[in-house]
Amino acid sequence: MGPLSLQHQMDLPQIAVVGSQSVGKSSLIESVSGITLPRATGTCTRCPIECRLSRTDTSWSCEVYLRVARQSAEIQFGTPITDKAEVQERIRRAQQAILNPSRPTSDFIHAQPLTIGQNEHSFSSDLISVRISGRDVDDLSFVDLPGIIASVRQGGREADIREVKDLVMSFITKPSCLILLVVSCETDIENQGARQLAKQVDPNGERTIPVLTKPDRIATAEHATWVRLLENQQEYFKHGWFCVKQSNQQQLDDGISWAEARQNEIEFFEHVMPWSGLDDNLRRRLGTRALTQSLGLTLFHLICERLPGLYQEVLRKLQATKDAIAQLPKKLEGDPVGIIWKILGVFHRDVAQLVAGRPEDGAQGLLQLLHRYRLRFREAIFNQAPQFMPYKKFRHPLLDYLPKNVESGGEPLEPSTQDSSTLVFLDEVMDFAANAITRELPANYPYAVKKAYVARFTARWLQPAQNFFEKMEQQFVKELKKLVAIHFSQFAAGGLEKAILEIVLTQLKLCSNRTQEKMVECVALEHEEPMTSNEGYLADYKAIFYARYTEHYKRTDPPTSGRPRNPVHMQNVITNLANMGIHHNEEDLLLRLRPATAADATLPEVAIEIMAEVRAYYQIAFKRFVDYIALIIDFNLLKGLDRTIDEALFVGLSLGKHDVRERASNFLKEDTDLERRRIILDQDLERFEKACLEFENIPGVRLAGLSDDDDNRVDADSDSDD
Repeated sequence: MGPLSLQHQMDLPQIAVVGSQSVGKSSLIESVSGITLPRATGTCTRCPIECRLSRTDTSWSCEVYLRVARQSAEIQFGTPITDKAEVQERIRRAQQAILNPSRPTSDFIHAQPLTIGQNEHSFSSDLISVRISGRDVDDLSFVDLPGIIASVRQGGREADIREVKDLVMSFITKPSCLILLVVSCETDIENQGARQLAKQVDPNGERTIPVLTKPDRIATAEHATWVRLLENQQEYFKHGWFCVKQSNQQQLDDGISWAEARQNEIEFFEHVMPWSGLDDNLRRRLGTRALTQSLGLTLFHLICERLPGLYQEVLRKLQATKDAIAQLPKKLEGDPVGIIWKILGVFHRDVAQLVAGRPEDGAQGLLQLLHRYRLRFREAIFNQAPQFMPYKKFRHPLLDYLPKNVESGGEPLEPSTQDSSTLVFLDEVMDFAANAITRELPANYPYAVKKAYVARFTARWLQPAQNFFEKMEQQFVKELKKLVAIHFSQFAAGGLEKAILEIVLTQLKLCSNRTQEKMVECVALEHEEPMTSNEGYLADYKAIFYARYTEHYKRTDPPTSGRPRNPVHMQNVITNLANMGIHHNEEDLLLRLRPATAADATLPEVAIEIMAEVRAYYQIAFKRFVDYIALIIDFNLLKGLDRTIDEALFVGLSLGKHDVRERASNFLKEDTDLERRRIILDQDLERFEKACLEFENIPGVRLAGLSDDDDNRVDADSDSDD
C-alpha cells in the first residue's frame, strides 16, 4: 500500500511520530533509520517526512519523493542515493521545495549551493517520502511529524502553533494510526503538549506507544518517577512504555557513526543505574533495537487485523472510481473539424428531440409545459368574455348572475370567475345602440354596435398571449442552456461552450422577435374586423345565448307596460288569494301569470339579439385565437430555432473560413479542471487496481475480506474478463 500513495484516500495502518519541540524526536528517527535529518535552530521538521525502511539483499540505497496536494502523482526528487552522507542535504532541499511551492522542484535539486530567502510557508502538509533499502535495514515504516510548538520566537507567526497542531491531528485522529509519542526525560511530562494531543484522540491508550528520550539528562533523585512510567503503572498504555538513548550534540558534531551510536546506547543501559538494575521484563523495553522490533510487530498485527476491511474498502473505491470515470465526458480524438461537426450534429439532434417532445421528461418537459401553458392561456382569454346581463343595471345588486350552463361537449358557456370589467347590462346595450343610430331606417340599429363590442373584448388579448409566450421562452432557454452544457461544457477552456451559447441565444432572440411580430399581427386581425366562415357554429351559439338571455329576461324583468292595472281588480285578486291561504301581495309577481299580449312589443329584442351575436362570435373567435397563438409559438419559436440552428452555428463558428482547422483545435481544448480530474481518476484507478492485485496475492485475504455481494461482483468481473 505504501508505494501506491493511498494514505490520503484510506485509513491505512501507519506509525506517526509525535512529540513536542526539541524532545529528541529527530534523533530517534535517525537512530531507527540510520540516516541523518536536517538540523537547525528551532523546529527541524517542517513537513511530514515518511520513512519506509525495507530489508533487501541489495546494497544500501535511498530514494526521495515529494507528495504534494497540487500534483496527482509523486515527484521523484533527484536520483537514487547510495551514500548515507548525502541524505541529509537531499532531505533539506526537498523540504525547501515543499515550503516554496511556486518554484519548480528542479531549482532545489540542482542549485549549487542551495540559497533561499524567506520561505513561502512556515509549515506544510505536503509530504517527503524517504525510501531506504539494504541488508542492515529493519522493515518498518513511519511518518515523522513537525514538533508541537508551545510558543513562537520573536518575529514568528502565531498561526504556526495552530497550523502544526492541525497537521498532527490530521494524522493521529485516524483509527488505524499508531501514535509513537516521544517524551523527553529532561522536561516535566505535564508540560509536553504532544502528550495532551495523544490523550485527546486516544484517551484509553489503545494505540499510543510512548517512548522516553534523553534518560542521561534526568536530574539526580528523579529517576524513580521515570521508572514508574516505564513500569506502565503511573500512566497506563496498552503497548507499554519504551526508553531510548541517542547521541548528544557533541558526539553528533564529532561525526559519530550510526553503529557507534547504537553500541553506546547498549552500553549505557547495561552499565548505568537505575537502568542496568531493572528486571528482565523492563530491560526488554530499553534501547532503539527493542523499540524498532516492537513497533514492527505491533504494526504487523494491526495490518493483519485491518487487511480484510482494507480490501473491501479498496474494492468499493475502485468501483466508485470506475463510476466517476464513466460519468466524465468522453475524451475525443481525431480530426478537430470532424469532431466539431460530429458534436454539433449530436447537439442538433437533441435540440430536435427537445422540440419534438420527450415523453420521458414527464410533466416538466418542454412540450408538456406548452400544453399546460396553453390551457392556462385559454382560460385567461375565456375569462375575458363579455358577461351580458339581460336586465337593467339598477337591479344588479339584488340579482344573481346567469347560471353557468355548459356546452354539449362539457365546456362551460360562462367564465368561472366574475370580473366587473366584463359585465354589460341590458340598458347599457340599449343606450349604446340608440345613440349609435345615424341614417338607419326605423327599427334598425348600426352593425357598428356589434363591431365595437367585439373590438372592446378582443383588445386585451395581447397581454395573456405575451404571458404565454414569455413562459415558453423562459423554459426553452433553460432547456437549451442544459443541452449546451451537456455537449460543450468540457470545452469551456477553448471558448466553445461560450460561443455555442451565444449563437444559440442570438438565434433564439431572432425567433422570439419573429414570434412576437406574428402574435401582434394575429391580435390585430382579431381586433380589426369580426369575421368567421363557421356560420353554422355562429348560428348555433347565437341561438343558445339568445334563448338564455331571453328566458332570464322574462324571469327578472316581466313585461307590464300596456296592461290594464285596475286597483280594485288587483285588490280583489289579492283578497281572494288570501282567503285561499295564499298570502302574497306583490303585484309584479301576479302580473307574470298573465300571458303576453301585443302590448309586450317593447321587449328589448334588439338588445338581446346584439348581446347573443357578440357573445356567440366571442365563443368562436377566442378558441381560434388560442389555437393560432399556440401554433405561432410552436412554429416560430420552438420549431423556428430547430429549422435555423444549423446555419446559425455554421456562420457563427466561422466553419467555412480558411483557418477552420486551427479554430476547431482551439475550440476543443478541454477544461483544465476536467483534464486534471481525468488524470487524477486514471491514476486512482491504476492505484486501486494495483492494490487489489496486491491484496489478492496475500493468502486468505481475498476470501476473508469479501462479503457475498463483493464476491459475486468480483466473480462477475472475472467472468467478463474471460
